[in-house]
Amino acid sequence: MRLPAGLETLMSRFDRMSLRERGLIAIAVLAVVVMGWTAALWDPLTARQQALDGELTSLQETMVSSADSMDATVQNDPAAIALKKEEQLRKDLAAINSQLASKSSGLIPPERMVQVIQDVLARQRGVTLISLHNKPVTTLVKPKPAAPAPESLIATPASTSAYVETETSEAGPYVHPVELVIEGRYLDILAYLHALEALEWRFYWKLLELETVRHPTNRVRIEINTLSMDKDWIGV
Repeated sequence: MRLPAGLETLMSRFDRMSLRERGLIAIAVLAVVVMGWTAALWDPLTARQQALDGELTSLQETMVSSADSMDATVQNDPAAIALKKEEQLRKDLAAINSQLASKSSGLIPPERMVQVIQDVLARQRGVTLISLHNKPVTTLVKPKPAAPAPESLIATPASTSAYVETETSEAGPYVHPVELVIEGRYLDILAYLHALEALEWRFYWKLLELETVRHPTNRVRIEINTLSMDKDWIGV
Protein backbone atom coordinates (compact mmCIF):
# COMPACT_ATOMS: atom_id res chain seq x y z
CA MET A 1 0.00 0.00 0.00
CA ARG A 2 1.62 3.25 -1.14
CA LEU A 3 0.80 6.38 0.83
CA PRO A 4 0.31 9.82 -0.84
CA ALA A 5 3.59 11.69 -1.40
CA GLY A 6 2.79 14.43 1.11
CA LEU A 7 1.79 11.97 3.80
CA GLU A 8 4.83 9.79 3.12
CA THR A 9 7.11 12.82 3.54
CA LEU A 10 5.37 13.72 6.77
CA MET A 11 5.71 10.18 8.04
CA SER A 12 9.39 10.09 7.15
CA ARG A 13 9.94 13.24 9.18
CA PHE A 14 7.97 11.65 12.00
CA ASP A 15 10.10 8.50 11.80
CA ARG A 16 13.23 10.62 12.29
CA MET A 17 11.88 12.06 15.51
CA SER A 18 12.96 10.75 18.87
CA LEU A 19 10.95 8.02 20.59
CA ARG A 20 9.67 10.55 23.14
CA GLU A 21 8.46 12.95 20.43
CA ARG A 22 6.71 10.17 18.50
CA GLY A 23 5.04 8.90 21.65
CA LEU A 24 3.76 12.37 22.56
CA ILE A 25 2.33 12.90 19.07
CA ALA A 26 0.62 9.48 19.05
CA ILE A 27 -0.90 10.14 22.49
CA ALA A 28 -2.13 13.58 21.41
CA VAL A 29 -3.82 12.18 18.29
CA LEU A 30 -5.49 9.40 20.29
CA ALA A 31 -6.66 11.91 22.92
CA VAL A 32 -8.34 14.06 20.25
CA VAL A 33 -10.14 11.03 18.77
CA VAL A 34 -11.34 9.77 22.18
CA MET A 35 -12.44 13.24 23.35
CA GLY A 36 -14.35 13.86 20.14
CA TRP A 37 -16.20 10.57 20.37
CA THR A 38 -16.95 11.06 24.07
CA ALA A 39 -18.32 14.57 23.59
CA ALA A 40 -20.44 13.62 20.56
CA LEU A 41 -22.06 10.38 21.73
CA TRP A 42 -21.03 8.85 25.02
CA ASP A 43 -21.44 11.68 27.54
CA PRO A 44 -24.91 13.07 26.56
CA LEU A 45 -26.67 9.72 26.39
CA THR A 46 -24.89 8.30 29.43
CA ALA A 47 -25.77 11.37 31.50
CA ARG A 48 -29.42 11.14 30.47
CA GLN A 49 -29.61 7.43 31.30
CA GLN A 50 -27.93 7.96 34.68
CA ALA A 51 -30.42 10.74 35.47
CA LEU A 52 -33.34 8.45 34.67
CA ASP A 53 -31.84 5.68 36.80
CA GLY A 54 -31.57 8.16 39.66
CA GLU A 55 -35.23 9.11 39.31
CA LEU A 56 -36.23 5.44 39.33
CA THR A 57 -34.29 4.83 42.54
CA SER A 58 -35.86 7.88 44.18
CA LEU A 59 -39.37 6.79 43.21
CA GLN A 60 -38.82 3.27 44.51
CA GLU A 61 -37.68 4.67 47.86
CA THR A 62 -40.79 6.88 47.94
CA MET A 63 -43.04 3.85 47.35
CA VAL A 64 -41.51 1.99 50.28
CA SER A 65 -41.84 4.94 52.67
CA SER A 66 -45.44 5.71 51.67
CA ALA A 67 -46.74 2.13 51.63
CA ASP A 68 -47.76 2.25 55.34
CA SER A 69 -50.09 5.22 54.77
CA MET A 70 -51.94 4.03 51.65
CA ASP A 71 -55.56 5.15 51.24
CA ALA A 72 -58.35 2.63 50.58
CA THR A 73 -59.24 4.40 47.36
CA VAL A 74 -57.18 3.05 44.45
CA GLN A 75 -57.17 6.40 42.65
CA ASN A 76 -55.46 8.04 45.63
CA ASP A 77 -53.03 5.18 46.30
CA PRO A 78 -49.51 6.71 46.53
CA ALA A 79 -47.89 3.41 45.55
CA ALA A 80 -50.13 3.07 42.49
CA ILE A 81 -49.30 6.62 41.41
CA ALA A 82 -45.59 5.97 41.93
CA LEU A 83 -45.80 2.70 39.98
CA LYS A 84 -47.42 4.51 37.06
CA LYS A 85 -44.69 7.11 37.11
CA GLU A 86 -42.07 4.35 37.33
CA GLU A 87 -43.57 2.69 34.27
CA GLN A 88 -43.25 5.95 32.35
CA LEU A 89 -39.63 6.29 33.41
CA ARG A 90 -38.93 2.75 32.22
CA LYS A 91 -40.38 3.70 28.85
CA ASP A 92 -38.06 6.71 28.77
CA LEU A 93 -35.11 4.43 29.55
CA ALA A 94 -36.18 2.11 26.74
CA ALA A 95 -36.26 5.11 24.39
CA ILE A 96 -32.70 6.06 25.43
CA ASN A 97 -31.57 2.48 24.78
CA SER A 98 -33.21 2.68 21.37
CA GLN A 99 -31.26 5.86 20.61
CA LEU A 100 -28.03 4.17 21.66
CA ALA A 101 -28.83 1.20 19.42
CA SER A 102 -29.41 3.63 16.55
CA LYS A 103 -26.07 5.34 17.24
CA SER A 104 -24.36 1.96 17.10
CA SER A 105 -25.70 1.35 13.58
CA GLY A 106 -22.81 0.73 11.24
CA LEU A 107 -20.51 -0.46 14.02
CA ILE A 108 -18.71 -3.73 13.42
CA PRO A 109 -20.61 -6.67 14.99
CA PRO A 110 -18.72 -8.09 18.00
CA GLU A 111 -18.63 -11.58 16.52
CA ARG A 112 -16.75 -10.31 13.43
CA MET A 113 -14.14 -8.11 15.10
CA VAL A 114 -11.39 -10.69 15.57
CA GLN A 115 -11.78 -12.16 12.08
CA VAL A 116 -11.81 -8.75 10.38
CA ILE A 117 -8.69 -7.66 12.28
CA GLN A 118 -6.91 -10.83 11.18
CA ASP A 119 -8.08 -10.48 7.57
CA VAL A 120 -6.72 -6.93 7.29
CA LEU A 121 -3.48 -8.03 8.95
CA ALA A 122 -3.06 -10.88 6.44
CA ARG A 123 -3.13 -8.33 3.60
CA GLN A 124 -0.65 -5.97 5.27
CA ARG A 125 3.07 -6.55 4.70
CA GLY A 126 5.65 -5.80 7.35
CA VAL A 127 3.35 -6.13 10.38
CA THR A 128 3.52 -9.08 12.78
CA LEU A 129 0.71 -10.01 15.15
CA ILE A 130 1.98 -10.63 18.69
CA SER A 131 -1.35 -11.17 20.48
CA LEU A 132 -5.07 -10.74 19.88
CA HIS A 133 -7.88 -11.42 22.35
CA ASN A 134 -11.33 -10.34 23.46
CA LYS A 135 -11.62 -8.46 26.73
CA PRO A 136 -14.54 -8.79 29.19
CA VAL A 137 -17.80 -7.22 28.08
CA THR A 138 -19.07 -4.29 30.18
CA THR A 139 -22.31 -2.32 30.32
CA LEU A 140 -22.44 1.28 29.17
CA VAL A 141 -24.09 2.27 32.48
CA LYS A 142 -23.81 0.27 35.70
CA PRO A 143 -27.17 -1.05 36.98
CA LYS A 144 -28.62 0.14 40.27
CA PRO A 145 -30.41 -2.17 42.78
CA ALA A 146 -34.17 -1.88 42.95
CA ALA A 147 -36.03 -1.31 46.20
CA PRO A 148 -37.34 -4.45 48.00
CA ALA A 149 -41.09 -5.08 48.30
CA PRO A 150 -42.58 -3.53 51.47
CA GLU A 151 -44.07 -5.98 53.95
CA SER A 152 -47.45 -4.21 53.90
CA LEU A 153 -47.89 -5.10 50.23
CA ILE A 154 -46.87 -8.75 50.41
CA ALA A 155 -50.24 -9.90 51.78
CA THR A 156 -52.18 -8.90 48.65
CA PRO A 157 -51.43 -10.76 45.37
CA ALA A 158 -52.42 -7.74 43.24
CA SER A 159 -49.86 -5.51 44.90
CA THR A 160 -47.05 -8.05 45.11
CA SER A 161 -47.03 -8.54 41.35
CA ALA A 162 -45.48 -5.10 40.98
CA TYR A 163 -42.54 -6.07 43.20
CA VAL A 164 -41.43 -9.38 41.68
CA GLU A 165 -37.95 -8.06 40.89
CA THR A 166 -35.67 -7.49 43.88
CA GLU A 167 -32.84 -5.95 41.87
CA THR A 168 -32.34 -4.28 38.54
CA SER A 169 -30.59 -6.54 36.06
CA GLU A 170 -27.90 -5.32 33.73
CA ALA A 171 -29.17 -3.76 30.54
CA GLY A 172 -27.59 -2.96 27.21
CA PRO A 173 -25.99 -1.57 25.27
CA TYR A 174 -22.79 -3.46 25.99
CA VAL A 175 -19.20 -2.46 25.24
CA HIS A 176 -17.20 -5.20 23.47
CA PRO A 177 -13.43 -4.50 23.58
CA VAL A 178 -10.66 -6.25 21.63
CA GLU A 179 -6.95 -5.83 22.35
CA LEU A 180 -4.20 -6.56 19.84
CA VAL A 181 -0.43 -6.14 19.95
CA ILE A 182 1.51 -5.82 16.69
CA GLU A 183 5.12 -5.16 15.67
CA GLY A 184 6.65 -3.57 12.59
CA ARG A 185 8.22 -0.48 11.11
CA TYR A 186 6.37 2.73 11.85
CA LEU A 187 5.08 3.32 8.31
CA ASP A 188 3.92 -0.30 8.00
CA ILE A 189 2.00 -0.02 11.27
CA LEU A 190 0.52 3.28 10.15
CA ALA A 191 -0.61 1.70 6.89
CA TYR A 192 -2.30 -1.11 8.85
CA LEU A 193 -4.16 1.40 11.04
CA HIS A 194 -5.30 3.27 7.91
CA ALA A 195 -6.54 -0.02 6.46
CA LEU A 196 -8.61 -0.66 9.61
CA GLU A 197 -10.10 2.83 9.43
CA ALA A 198 -10.97 2.34 5.76
CA LEU A 199 -13.23 -0.64 6.50
CA GLU A 200 -16.95 -0.38 5.80
CA TRP A 201 -17.51 -1.14 9.50
CA ARG A 202 -16.89 1.43 12.22
CA PHE A 203 -15.46 0.98 15.73
CA TYR A 204 -14.16 3.14 18.55
CA TRP A 205 -10.47 3.58 19.33
CA LYS A 206 -9.85 3.44 23.08
CA LEU A 207 -6.11 2.84 23.47
CA LEU A 208 -2.96 3.12 21.36
CA GLU A 209 0.44 2.63 23.01
CA LEU A 210 3.67 2.70 21.01
CA GLU A 211 7.14 1.64 22.09
CA THR A 212 10.35 0.97 20.18
CA VAL A 213 11.50 -2.60 20.74
CA ARG A 214 14.63 -2.26 18.61
CA HIS A 215 15.03 0.40 15.98
CA PRO A 216 13.33 0.55 13.54
CA THR A 217 10.84 -2.02 14.92
CA ASN A 218 7.97 -0.64 16.97
CA ARG A 219 5.50 -2.49 19.17
CA VAL A 220 1.97 -1.09 19.37
CA ARG A 221 -0.80 -2.11 21.76
CA ILE A 222 -4.25 -1.21 20.50
CA GLU A 223 -7.69 -1.53 22.06
CA ILE A 224 -10.79 -0.99 19.94
CA ASN A 225 -14.43 -1.16 21.02
CA THR A 226 -17.81 -1.74 19.48
CA LEU A 227 -21.32 -1.53 20.93
CA SER A 228 -24.03 -4.18 20.85
CA MET A 229 -27.34 -4.88 22.57
CA ASP A 230 -26.15 -8.50 23.00
CA LYS A 231 -24.10 -9.26 26.10
CA ASP A 232 -22.18 -12.29 24.81
CA TRP A 233 -19.45 -12.57 22.18
CA ILE A 234 -21.79 -14.44 19.82
CA GLY A 235 -19.94 -16.69 17.44
CA VAL A 236 -16.49 -15.97 18.91
